[in-house]
Amino acid sequence: MYTKPTLLFTIAFIAITCLEMLGDTLSIQWLHYGCKPLIMLMLLGYCWQQYRPATFPLVIRWLMIGMVFALLGDVFLMIREVDLFAPGLGAFLVMQLCYSRAFWLSIRQAGMLLTIQSIWKRALPFLIYLIIFLILLRPAFAQNPALQALWWPVVVYAISLNTMGLLAVLRQGTLHYGWVVAGALLFILSDSLIAIDKFLQTITGAAWLIMSTYAAAQYMIVTGTLTHEQSTRPLHQAGS
Repeated sequence: MYTKPTLLFTIAFIAITCLEMLGDTLSIQWLHYGCKPLIMLMLLGYCWQQYRPATFPLVIRWLMIGMVFALLGDVFLMIREVDLFAPGLGAFLVMQLCYSRAFWLSIRQAGMLLTIQSIWKRALPFLIYLIIFLILLRPAFAQNPALQALWWPVVVYAISLNTMGLLAVLRQGTLHYGWVVAGALLFILSDSLIAIDKFLQTITGAAWLIMSTYAAAQYMIVTGTLTHEQSTRPLHQAGS
């Protein structure tokens, strides 16, 4: 039977996130390295605990695969001694695709009727944001030869990121819909802050802004998806 995150779990999750940000800000390497992977490990453990006695539905399988790649991305990006931005970007790209797949399966399983008009109406804000953001980023890449090879991977990632957000919005009517949508939007915000801080202009307090929105996004997406998935099918039923 599904159990919502306990208050203790939520407090521990927030504490780990705060300790990670503190370690990063104060350059306490052991604290930063020790706590950052725990953000996704805690959510993976929580997800695993809910389905341990049963078969994982297909939506949850894709969600958990995405979470594993998010963990890899966190590990790549936390290492400052070597520039692992590209592998980190790749890991989070796979995460976006896995989350998108999980959201799409939720839409199909809910039997939602999507029309071109309804999709376009919800896609337009994401498309406008994507175009404006890439226009703002482009000069930084064009003027720096060292960044030019990263331009198209960044474009592909930005498209995937906004597609994930769109699919979260298209799940309208599912349980905890607003919770998951808020998580997806926070994820877009967090990654946008990373891009601005890395390529455009240094942001004061970037570590706190980026990690707080990222951790909240993952928490809301994971718990919201689990709540919906386990409210619509018996725990022992496998997805297909």
